[in-house]
Amino acid sequence: MIKKKWLIIIICAAMVLIQLAIFLAPPAFYDTYFNIFRPLAYIALLVFAYFAFGNNQRTYSGKATLTMVAVLGAILYVGFTFTAGLFTGFAKNAMETSWTGLLQNAWSYFLIIIIMEFLRSKIMTSVSKKWQYRMCFIVMAVFAFCSIDNLPNVIRFGLWQQVDYIFTALLPALVLNLWLSYSALNGGAISNLIFIGVYQAVALFLPILPDIPRILDAISLYCIVFIMFMVYDSIEWMAKRQSGIDVQYRGKRHWWVMIFPGAVLAICIMFGLGIFPVIPLAVASDSMKPKFSHGDVVYIVKTNPNDIKLGDIVQYTLGSISIVHRVVDIKYTPDGKRYFVTKGDNNPINDMWPVYDNQVVGKAVAQTPLIGWPALVFEDLKESK
Repeated sequence: MIKKKWLIIIICAAMVLIQLAIFLAPPAFYDTYFNIFRPLAYIALLVFAYFAFGNNQRTYSGKATLTMVAVLGAILYVGFTFTAGLFTGFAKNAMETSWTGLLQNAWSYFLIIIIMEFLRSKIMTSVSKKWQYRMCFIVMAVFAFCSIDNLPNVIRFGLWQQVDYIFTALLPALVLNLWLSYSALNGGAISNLIFIGVYQAVALFLPILPDIPRILDAISLYCIVFIMFMVYDSIEWMAKRQSGIDVQYRGKRHWWVMIFPGAVLAICIMFGLGIFPVIPLAVASDSMKPKFSHGDVVYIVKTNPNDIKLGDIVQYTLGSISIVHRVVDIKYTPDGKRYFVTKGDNNPINDMWPVYDNQVVGKAVAQTPLIGWPALVFEDLKESK
């Protein structure tokens, strides 16, 4: 009889081959492979796993806690996504959301998601205790690879698109699959379907979606997964202790260690979105030397234009460009419309354009030297693509 770990390797290898077949399919046959071959191949894999592994159950299972955590994670994701949409706006879903499109999405994407979670559950509940954590990372990598459909196109892109793809698609897929594999290890097949079902249904089926940057969506997923790990581990540590299971204190996650990174990331996200009244801005020139230098971060407080005085340093927009210069004069047009005359401290002349009230974002109140360099480097990469 074949050992279970070899059955797992066979299934993982088959999944990788199915995905490679999709990647390498000739363009004329891509839709056939994607919409027919892949779903049928995954159904065959699930049937094979069902009979090969049989029914397995962990001696200790945190199913109830995992279900609660999955619901919490789904609520956090939907809540954050649509709250962010109030600030960034909404747009039409890029996926096809007609009735025929919804049916195709359900067959080509959603069915695969459901099958993958049952496969993951069969694999993780069949692993011996010796192999369970190593297999958790193997399954994470294989399932993350099999959930990405546009990798061949990205390889042909430029450096900026590849860096962007790593942070906005590849790493989120790994983080998400790490949680799903860990959850499946503890008997969380149903809880996984709850969380991944809501997470994917938002993108697949809703006609209108929040128009938020992909990196913001990725960071929100990181934060939510951290919170889910934190809540599950803390509750299960206490539950195991109460059930008489020997769990060492050092095995418990300290709340502050888990909360702090997630809280900092969440605050940074809201900070960057402008949800707070203070907005960070990386300085891209030396026009305000010696006050601000290239690479510094300036903190802008949203300000009513009526409160701006001579000598204030303001951020204003000129088309798609943000400029931070000092107000050197306040004037009015013949019809009484106010405008500001601005100048960079290091520039020999005033700015050549008037700055009207509707262009003013706020007033600079503080700075941190040099920490804006990473943002400027990424922006240069983006412009050079």
